[in-house]
Amino acid sequence: MQILQQWTETSAFFIWLRESPSIWAYPTVFFLHTIGLIFTAGANIVISARLLGAAPALPLAPFARFFRLLWIGVWLTAISGLIMLASDLETTITNRLFPVKMTLVVCAVALMFVLRRRVFGAATPDQTSVPPSARVLAIASLVCWLGAVAAGRFMAYF
Repeated sequence: MQILQQWTETSAFFIWLRESPSIWAYPTVFFLHTIGLIFTAGANIVISARLLGAAPALPLAPFARFFRLLWIGVWLTAISGLIMLASDLETTITNRLFPVKMTLVVCAVALMFVLRRRVFGAATPDQTSVPPSARVLAIASLVCWLGAVAAGRFMAYF
């Protein structure tokens, strides 16, 4: 860990990222992180809303397409998040909310796999009914993603 911290503190890229007033430095990485969160949380909200009863006449199967957008968001958020983490490693990993955020992210990603496999993997093309367990998964997924976003946002104040 100490070697990684030393490398990020002395690397020209991370020094530039931390100290540059350029909009292409930290603000751009933060912007990409935000866009990834919008894709991730937005797709999750659409999927979860349908599972919780919104638009009950619409078949479930087409909603599986949102998982592609959700994964794009997850990867964009993960890559930009790792860059931001490395740019201020010591401060970030010692923040009290960082483990909370990371735990919620891991749980949310696990729930994405479960939702995709159990609900959408078994859905017929014209199925509109939602299994009762899907509602529980949808609520848990919403809580995890929104909690992770909130924890990440509040990290700046702790």
